[in-house]
Amino acid sequence: MFVTFIILLVVLPLSWAGPTNHWSVGNIIITKPDIRFRLDIYSPTTPGLYPVLIYLPGLAGLVPSTFYTTMVTAIAEQNVILVGISKIENIKPEKISVHMGEFLEWAMKPNDGIAHLFAEHKQVKQVLPNLERLGFLTHSSAAHSLGQYMNTTCGPIKLIIMMNPVDGIDPFGIVQDFITHPPTPLPFRTPALIISAGLDNVSVGQKTPACAPNNISNDRWYRSLYGPTFLINITDYGHADNLDEPFHEASKLMCTACKGSLCQFRQYKIDEATLITSFIRAIFERDLRQLYIIKNPQFTIQSHVSNKYDFHGYDYQYGGPGGFCTHD
Repeated sequence: MFVTFIILLVVLPLSWAGPTNHWSVGNIIITKPDIRFRLDIYSPTTPGLYPVLIYLPGLAGLVPSTFYTTMVTAIAEQNVILVGISKIENIKPEKISVHMGEFLEWAMKPNDGIAHLFAEHKQVKQVLPNLERLGFLTHSSAAHSLGQYMNTTCGPIKLIIMMNPVDGIDPFGIVQDFITHPPTPLPFRTPALIISAGLDNVSVGQKTPACAPNNISNDRWYRSLYGPTFLINITDYGHADNLDEPFHEASKLMCTACKGSLCQFRQYKIDEATLITSFIRAIFERDLRQLYIIKNPQFTIQSHVSNKYDFHGYDYQYGGPGGFCTHD
């Protein structure tokens, strides 16, 4: 009974979902006319101060955030502002991390960045993005670009969340361009949540590589990160099952998907959103109830999971190294 009571106390705040607003901003020019991004912003509309999550979707932003509408809307409903970055011109993969830095510098400017966009948008004028509480979210190979950026600087990023992270630039591993070299630690310490899928490493055919082969994904990142690091594997789902239709159906040509009656794709996306927002609150607010969700996800979300974590010496009750991103 006591355990049930504690779980109810933890889960209850997640049901406090408010109205949200989505708007797109195209042709954001950062420094030069040929460096442009499309932004898709998903935001609560209730007045208040909210943490901000920058999202670089799959294929390093080639896939727009609108392909993940169910999941990103659920994040906003749980009171986190999400700003999705999409490439709208041909940027070479090795240049993405440079342009990410330029974007983040722009985003933090009080008179020209994200705060200015909210001040100018009439439906969210009283919604205030808290840029002191800024995290970064990636899907798939976008993790490689984030790793390239953070190998040089944390910038304004306080924590990172990687969904199905892949290192390198091709699934065959022919091009040996890796950020991670476990067990050698990356040159930064940051709170990190990795959300993997049980079918990440399963290929759709004998001659086709998996979308996230074990040797270049998920656990490779977990063994390279030396801040407080959590890995949660949602066991029944595949690498692209967080996409909405019709994009999800198209992704089955390349990535193995969940099959059968156990697949509840909408619930899977909501569960991912719950893990993401719980992690954000656990870190920024030192909320031990939210940390409980990340440490014991099997008691909170509906999807089947396995998990592990390593605090690397950090104590959220009393402080210690690794609280926010720091660079060696």
